[in-house]
Amino acid sequence: MSESRGARWRRRAGWFVRHPYRWSRFLIDHEVRHQEMAFGEDPRFLDWRTLYRLCRRELARVVGVPTSTLDGYFAEIAPARVDLARQLAELPRAGALMQAPLLYVLVRALRPRAIVETGISSGYSSYFLLAGLRANGRGRLVSLGLPEVAVSVEHEARFAPERRVGARPVGWLVPDELRAPWEIRFGPSETLLEPVVRELDGDFDVFLHDSAHRYATMRFEYETAWSHLGPGGTLLSHDVHASAAWPEFVRAHPSAPEAELDHDLGIVRRLDVPGR
Repeated sequence: MSESRGARWRRRAGWFVRHPYRWSRFLIDHEVRHQEMAFGEDPRFLDWRTLYRLCRRELARVVGVPTSTLDGYFAEIAPARVDLARQLAELPRAGALMQAPLLYVLVRALRPRAIVETGISSGYSSYFLLAGLRANGRGRLVSLGLPEVAVSVEHEARFAPERRVGARPVGWLVPDELRAPWEIRFGPSETLLEPVVRELDGDFDVFLHDSAHRYATMRFEYETAWSHLGPGGTLLSHDVHASAAWPEFVRAHPSAPEAELDHDLGIVRRLDVPGR
């Protein structure tokens, strides 16, 4: 079910109670001023526990795994919290999907054979997807994106030169020890996605949209990936409120369990695959 107005206010209240100053600052700088923020200025980066607790029941419902099992998976990423806080706190988020820690829990629960994501940038989401695959001991990730980090010179201007990330290579955040099952293909999803999902037809289990959040791109990616997902496959999308694409897609598949996690990360599962 899509996030209701009441659920939205309860979620925001939950964040505000735990981090009143940081959450107020986040809303002003991100949603009003639309300025680039550092990882360490985003409450969702600083407090993964609240992020997870606000989403765990909906995640368990859609994935079909008990919350107690998900809790165990979430506990596994505690060391990564310390490591990433040290690396990233003062660096620009550069379009990072801030709910990415949830992706680790999802991958651990679903144990996918293959994952396809669109949009790479610094590789924050890729980091958690690949960490989940390594913990599972199986699976691979195919990432499609443009060959530059998603941050503008204008937005990085507020950061000191040594803190800017625009000149870094795409996926710079992912360490060497996670890269073995990772394949990167550069180019627009409109060109690359169809051949990739046809190649993996029925053999990939998770798709994540985090490329251009335009209506045409989002609908194209949703429909293309959905038609090739394996049984029980899961489709995720960042920025589901960026256009009408997500609600239209969800309405077109009324029998598929779906939810919004932390407001702008959509998840829907394909429980039946007609014609297969």
